[in-house]
Amino acid sequence: MSDETRRAPVAFAVRDAGGAITAQGTAEAVIGDDDLRVGPVTVAFLDADAVRAADFRIEIECWPSGGLVLSQLGRRFDTFSAELRRTRSRARVAGLLAHGISMPEVFPAALLEGGTARPAECQVYQTHVTFVPDGNDPWQVPLGAMTTVETTEDPPGVVFLERSGARTVVGQLARRRDEFHREVAARRDAQGQLLGSLTGSMAFADGLGVPRGQLPGFEAMVTQWSAPARAECASELIGRTRDGEPRLGLVQLLDPDTESLGARAALPEHWASFLLVPAGSLTVLEILAGPSAATYVFEAPIEAVNRDLQLLHFRRGALALRGPEAELTPTNPWRLALRRLEPLRRLRAATRARIIHNEGWREALRNALSSAQRAH
Repeated sequence: MSDETRRAPVAFAVRDAGGAITAQGTAEAVIGDDDLRVGPVTVAFLDADAVRAADFRIEIECWPSGGLVLSQLGRRFDTFSAELRRTRSRARVAGLLAHGISMPEVFPAALLEGGTARPAECQVYQTHVTFVPDGNDPWQVPLGAMTTVETTEDPPGVVFLERSGARTVVGQLARRRDEFHREVAARRDAQGQLLGSLTGSMAFADGLGVPRGQLPGFEAMVTQWSAPARAECASELIGRTRDGEPRLGLVQLLDPDTESLGARAALPEHWASFLLVPAGSLTVLEILAGPSAATYVFEAPIEAVNRDLQLLHFRRGALALRGPEAELTPTNPWRLALRRLEPLRRLRAATRARIIHNEGWREALRNALSSAQRAH
């Protein structure tokens, strides 16, 4: 973008939590990749929770409190405010873990809900679709969570149905409706065909754990998709199954490690296999091949755990944060996800143990399961 698009002389006013002005003046406003700088004031886009641009004024609500008002932009108002929204959205897509490894195909559209239309940008990645509503937080629908992708005529649009029962209707795509539908459907179908050819079963979808009862030869498949170093762990966990069936799944990672544990049967690049095991009120997650990840114990139903993990694409970085790394400070790069990404918040709140793979793993697992179950 040109300097003219990202720079503008403005009048600014800084407001505290009660709305009182604490600083004001005139300065040059500069849009960076990660923040907005106006004279002595810097607002990180991860902390710009709401942006409203109308009547030649831009109002920004900031976390943890207060805000910033820009005015007197004159003829720069439209271009500057549009670039501010675009750059802020890009930063918050990444901050809420709704981005991908490659660049997305982008479609201007609107989200249709209850007779209203909210303008939104739709970003189609290889693994998911991210929706970026004007002024609101982005969110995503994984391709592996979709059961139906179809067009509608009244109103013209595209409907996504998810396994959870959620329904998303996208409209105002103009002449690109069919192209949008084809892009999403083709990428979802390509995933399904890859997994079908890999496993010999059409029950698999990206990030979805398939119950043992739906997979003839379940134990053999677990062995096939496990790294040798995880085979005994998988056997131990399956043996502890209570009140339900273990689930096997494959997931395309968006935060792959440079080094990974190879399964007995080779997985495609950036794919991992996982096991979910119900143990009473607990659900245990084990990555069987792919990243050398810890074992997680969650106090939540297996369906809920799988759904939230799928919404995160099994990203482990934010899930593993502990101590000072998990504190909501202005310098924590994970702060937006930690405070506003609901699947992550639910999983972190439900985490009862994170067990490192070492010589004490078996005893640590036993203690973690016993401790959590005694609490009930």
